[in-house]
Amino acid sequence: MKKKFFPNNINIISGQLKGKKINVINNKILRPTMNFIRHNLFNWIMNDIYMSKCLDCYAGTGILSFESLSRNAHSATLLENNKKIFKELKKNIFLLKIKNIFLFYKNTLNFLSQKSIIQYDLIFIDPPFCKNNILLQKTCILLEKNNWLKNNSKIFIQYKSESKTFSLPKNWIIYRKKKFGIARYLLCKKI
Repeated sequence: MKKKFFPNNINIISGQLKGKKINVINNKILRPTMNFIRHNLFNWIMNDIYMSKCLDCYAGTGILSFESLSRNAHSATLLENNKKIFKELKKNIFLLKIKNIFLFYKNTLNFLSQKSIIQYDLIFIDPPFCKNNILLQKTCILLEKNNWLKNNSKIFIQYKSESKTFSLPKNWIIYRKKKFGIARYLLCKKI
């Protein structure tokens, strides 16, 4: 079986931080969102980014939040519960000198289980790949149940293409969808 190796760093592809690199630690569960997928996603949401509040539910490298802030998002809240990945995120935030970014060393499901006083415009849900999509399903339910989303919020979801299907909340519609390699990704909208 071939091992997959990811680069030691990733470039931010557009905006004020275009070309800046973020460090990526070698970790078996870390799966950075590929340039092609990021390019598609940010073309889809280009009119929604300016001054938006972003929530990155499974931050990993943080690249989706960094790309959003590079394109003039108002703020980004990142959730990560792997200690090594969290420390690397802190270093990258410091090196990039990013403001309006809030990093929490938290379990996403525990964090979302509380009622929110802040509502977000853009939400990124890219949990570790698994066949049954339990994290993905629970995350969607908690976001809706506990008032984390504004009306017309856009929700980006990435999951393994051969995995079990999951249900979206009734008031989320699929706005765009695509498959690339082993990943499927959707852009949903809360109505």
